[in-house]
Amino acid sequence: MLMNKGFTLVETLFVLFVICILSTLSLTLHMPQKSESMLVQEIIGFLNEAKLTAMTYKQTVTLTFSNSEIVYHSVDFNKEYQLYDQSFFEPHEMTFNLSGNIKGAKTVVLHTSKKQYQFVFQVGSGCFYVR
Repeated sequence: MLMNKGFTLVETLFVLFVICILSTLSLTLHMPQKSESMLVQEIIGFLNEAKLTAMTYKQTVTLTFSNSEIVYHSVDFNKEYQLYDQSFFEPHEMTFNLSGNIKGAKTVVLHTSKKQYQFVFQVGSGCFYVR
């Protein structure tokens, strides 16, 4: 009678499969999430980059706010910032002129899961603040 001791290939693969599934679940549950303040800081940096692009390259830069992203584009540049799953902007479009200014006062609202942030652009300048 043949007396083999050990595990079969199927048993070993099954155990490996279970370990992989459990480790994937535990990693996704414990992944760090970005805070809303970090999201706002990244958006502020993106908007300042669009303004500086207009001023540096003396080109008109158009900012487009949509539900899932912010896009700025000019003659030579095109860049986008993707928002998180539960964050969105009300659709809006604005333009920085060659000196980094905008034509009128505008308020763009960012909706997150916990709070609303208003990006308030001041009249005649590209300066803005968040409240």
